[in-house]
Amino acid sequence: MKKNQKLVRNVLLLSSLLAIILTALIASLGIRGIRTAYYESFEEELHAAAVMLKGQITNQWSGDWSQSSDGVVYKGKTDIHDILVAQLDELHEETGISFTFFYGDTRYATSLVDAGTGDRMEGTTASEEIVDTVLKQGEEKLAMNFEIGGENFYAYYLPLTNDSGDVVGMVFAGRETESVDKNILLATFIITGIFLFFATLNTLMGHFFVKKSDKAMKGILTGLHNLENGKLSFYIDDATFDRKDELGIIASSAAELRDKLQDVIQTTMNLSDEVTGSGESLASSADTASHVAEQVTNAVEEISKGAVSQAENVESSLTNTEEMGDSIDDITSSVESLSSAADEMQQDAEKTVAAINELMSQNETVMESMEEIHGQIRNTNDAVQEIAEASNIITSISEQTNLLSLNASIEAARAGDYGKGFAVVASEIGSLAVQSKEAAVSIGKIVNQLVSESQKSVDTIEDLNTAFNMQNDKLNQTKTDMDGVVENVENVDASAQVISEKVHSLNQLKVSFNEIIEELSAISQQNAASSQETNASMEELNATFAVIAESAQDLRSLAEELNAKMNFFSLEEDEVAVEA
Repeated sequence: MKKNQKLVRNVLLLSSLLAIILTALIASLGIRGIRTAYYESFEEELHAAAVMLKGQITNQWSGDWSQSSDGVVYKGKTDIHDILVAQLDELHEETGISFTFFYGDTRYATSLVDAGTGDRMEGTTASEEIVDTVLKQGEEKLAMNFEIGGENFYAYYLPLTNDSGDVVGMVFAGRETESVDKNILLATFIITGIFLFFATLNTLMGHFFVKKSDKAMKGILTGLHNLENGKLSFYIDDATFDRKDELGIIASSAAELRDKLQDVIQTTMNLSDEVTGSGESLASSADTASHVAEQVTNAVEEISKGAVSQAENVESSLTNTEEMGDSIDDITSSVESLSSAADEMQQDAEKTVAAINELMSQNETVMESMEEIHGQIRNTNDAVQEIAEASNIITSISEQTNLLSLNASIEAARAGDYGKGFAVVASEIGSLAVQSKEAAVSIGKIVNQLVSESQKSVDTIEDLNTAFNMQNDKLNQTKTDMDGVVENVENVDASAQVISEKVHSLNQLKVSFNEIIEELSAISQQNAASSQETNASMEELNATFAVIAESAQDLRSLAEELNAKMNFFSLEEDEVAVEA
């Protein structure tokens, strides 16, 4: 069934129509918004201009507004007409806005000119509506399309008051309606032009994309028609693949489908040929297998004989395994004894090390005491030396004293009776000198003996220090040796633990091995029984091979029929071009 509907064209045309409608709606809303915004902006502009004029003429001169009997208006004492007219004309030229100063309801100074006569509109009066709102009620007033001097104006009126608050006049700022309408009309034309431009651009782009999409769709559909007719060698233009939209995805999917179908059909054809050949090979193999089955039957009989012999060998292995298990038990007991002895050796070695440490501590204490004794003896020896020196000094003094006593006796003898008393003293001094010398000699002997004994004590202490140092070195070496013994004992204990664990593992393996041997014994007995059953099965297998040969012939016939079906598809290299 042929279907000529253009889906992509319809979608794009509908999208273009909706875009045009949306653009027209936006343009309409834009024109209305611009008109409203322009009027609001225009109102603010006129209001600001009127406020500016009011502020300028109010603050430019001091005093209240007044009018003389001849119609001249004063601000304070200043005649403002000529000055104010010049200012209003200047403002009008700069801004394009018309300005008027009303005193009461009469235009006193203005930039407005009558359209018919060309004269200034000074002396003309405001309308009743403006007078009622601004002069009487003191309110502001926006007049729209208000005719003044033959022209329509948009105008803004503000009341003008004295310091007392009394309304004495008003100010006017306005623009011609024609200039406002021209600006609005220009904005409307611009928006309409933009709308028409984008509508035309949208239409042209829609037509371009429709044409381009139609070409791509035509290429894809032509390829699918070829696929429908069994022609798998078609191709699609590269431009269609390069598209980033759904048509590009469809083209890629169609090409992948073509490639996969080509692969599947080619593989199926190859498999069909292989199945045909396999059917023939299967029939031949069935005959060969039947012959082999007879040989297997003979081999099974030999296996049955071997199974009986295997069962006997397994029984013998079970006996040997039990003997190996007994040996492992003996090793386990010996290792446990070794581990216990290693523990005791480690405890004794640790005790010995502790005793050596305590002995080394005591030895260090003794050495410290010996050092103190050695120091004290040296101090004593030094003191004895000093005593010996003092004894020598005493001996020298006693000799001099004795000599002095002798001289004194001689001098006393010379003095006669006058020197008797002095002779007695000299005799006593000589006696004391002799005693001092004897005592000094005795002290010298004792000191010499003390010095000799003290030196012996010093030598003995030094020998003891040397001996204690050698003893301390031996203790350190002994401690080092005992530390090595402790480390070796720990290694022995760790090795005993490892051996114990390995023996335990061997014990478990022994149990598992016994179970395996028992299972092998049972399997050997089952093999002997199964061999007889296998002989019967081989006879059934021969019958099955005959059935397989018949099925192989049927398989060959089905493969030939499959080849005939696959020939519907064309895989030749004469590619069918699909233009996109």
